Amino acid sequence: MSSLSRLLVLALVTLPLAAGSVLTGCAADEATSGDEGGAFTEDELRKGSAEQWVYSGTLPHLESPAITVSLTAHTARVTGYLPAGHSTPLPYYADTLVEGGRTKIAVVYPIATGAEVNSQPDSYAINRASPWVPSDDHATWGGFPFIPFNRGIAFHGPITAQDGQWKLLRGPVSHGCQRMQGEHVVELANLIGVDMTTKVLTGVSVTGLDVPVTVLRKTDTWKDQNVDVDYPVQPGVIRPKTNVKMFKSWSADDLATFVCPLNKRDLAGSKVIPANYCATKNHDKFDAAIGPAR
Repeated sequence: MSSLSRLLVLALVTLPLAAGSVLTGCAADEATSGDEGGAFTEDELRKGSAEQWVYSGTLPHLESPAITVSLTAHTARVTGYLPAGHSTPLPYYADTLVEGGRTKIAVVYPIATGAEVNSQPDSYAINRASPWVPSDDHATWGGFPFIPFNRGIAFHGPITAQDGQWKLLRGPVSHGCQRMQGEHVVELANLIGVDMTTKVLTGVSVTGLDVPVTVLRKTDTWKDQNVDVDYPVQPGVIRPKTNVKMFKSWSADDLATFVCPLNKRDLAGSKVIPANYCATKNHDKFDAAIGPAR
């Protein structure tokens, strides 16, 4: 499990009124009796941390980004168009197609979904996402973005600990939120337009992104194939078995220059994050454009 996940500590502080309604859906999340490492509530995992996680990977802010969640396959697919002139090689886990003469990409993340969907319809779409970016002194939500999109439902980091590591349990184990691996939710925030690479964000709610989020109670599709991602699932989860488009996953252990903790002492009082901040502290295990050796 990634070094980023090992260091993850979730801390709940009082959010501004704009985000207050979000807490009702996720603050009570806890690991179910089937979670490895025991059942912990987020309150029990509260610690003081001054770290805010920075995205410094090769994926840009996408134009017209959108998110599709599958409650069946436990996936979150982010799509959008590369900005004009983007020439940096994409990481191995991104897939592309040409649409209207433009390059559209897709990245798929494993998620944990709600143990009960209750009155949620078979599918619905929300045309907003307002990420809450933690302050660097309170480390709300472990220093990771908290991205609400439907009242009390949001994308946020994992909460389960095992052997000193934080671990995403992919399956129906949350109380409604879409839990993600820590580095994944940081990258997702970057893809939908949150600038986490050039300035220190201190406790701000990023509004007005108008990012559509579609939630399906069936398998998602991309290029007319059923979407899956190579990350383990909890027992009982049924993954698509035919006509599968298997997306690669990634870990900050392997791509350590993509996401790293921000240490304010490294900034010497500046509120601007140096270029390639994560790369100056870490090295990747392989070329991100090629992927791990087969």
